[in-house]
Amino acid sequence: MIEIIRAAKHFLPFLGVTLLKMWHDLWYSSTIKRGQKENLAELMVANHTLEKGLTMPKRKLGFGYPKVRGIIDRCRKYIKDYTPNHIEIQCSIDILQQYYNLHIDNRFELPDDIVKGIQEVLKSKLYDTKLCYETTKSEFFAPTDNFKDFALSRHSVRWYSDEKVPDETIINAIHLAQTAPSACNRQEIKVYVIATDEKKTEVLKLQRGHTGWGHQADKILLITADMGHWQCENRTSAFLDAGIFTMNLLYAIHYYGICACTLNAHLSIKKQKQLRSIVGYSESEIPAVFISIGNAPEKFMITGSQRVEYQIIHQII
Repeated sequence: MIEIIRAAKHFLPFLGVTLLKMWHDLWYSSTIKRGQKENLAELMVANHTLEKGLTMPKRKLGFGYPKVRGIIDRCRKYIKDYTPNHIEIQCSIDILQQYYNLHIDNRFELPDDIVKGIQEVLKSKLYDTKLCYETTKSEFFAPTDNFKDFALSRHSVRWYSDEKVPDETIINAIHLAQTAPSACNRQEIKVYVIATDEKKTEVLKLQRGHTGWGHQADKILLITADMGHWQCENRTSAFLDAGIFTMNLLYAIHYYGICACTLNAHLSIKKQKQLRSIVGYSESEIPAVFISIGNAPEKFMITGSQRVEYQIIHQII
């Protein structure tokens, strides 16, 4: 009864603030706004989807025709509307060229409209961006005492060997990740290591952003934030703490020589309930992100994941 009274007391202020924030986020999101910034951002997302296809384990030729056609159409429009010098457009051109070269090298005949479309946008190529590439286990985990080199060497990896990752190594990585700061030292973040094949399969059915490679992961990590540490008006800070911890954990995983790839936890209420029944976390916890992990094979491919120019993401005032 006490909890109900407390909830009633906070309900109207909570509802008002929540609706106001939701309206703000909706109005300024790409759901509503359709300008240059939003269009180029969505082009980069489409590019990355094609990049992932280029680096898939057991990749098949002739994949992604709808995605390729969509990128070509966007490039045509944005080159005309915005000029081709934007890095998002140049990145698109390079990925399309890599896609084209892959099929030409393997003597695979692409549809005529795709060939003509790629050749058309290639005329607007101005400079090189980062391409998908093959690396080796020793190159990827090359020792270094320089943090800049270490940070630049970390990438999402979707290739995994059959070798198991020892539980002790995962625990060590989680322990190291605890150096991440949290708001007022709340330390509300938890990590669930999903290790059995049965539970991994059930969890991946809910996530569904891992087609073609997720089943090869040795384990799936689930990062949660406990809302019991927060008042309702500042609940979004739980995701901030989860994000900081996740990045620290990714660095720790890389430090211990484990391959990893983050996966979103954008789950419906129904799927969150199913996930909770599989994993066993408390009702006060919210899922923030999944991380697939596994040991590296001797050779594997990673995406270029071109970053935008650093000059445009900072401002000194």
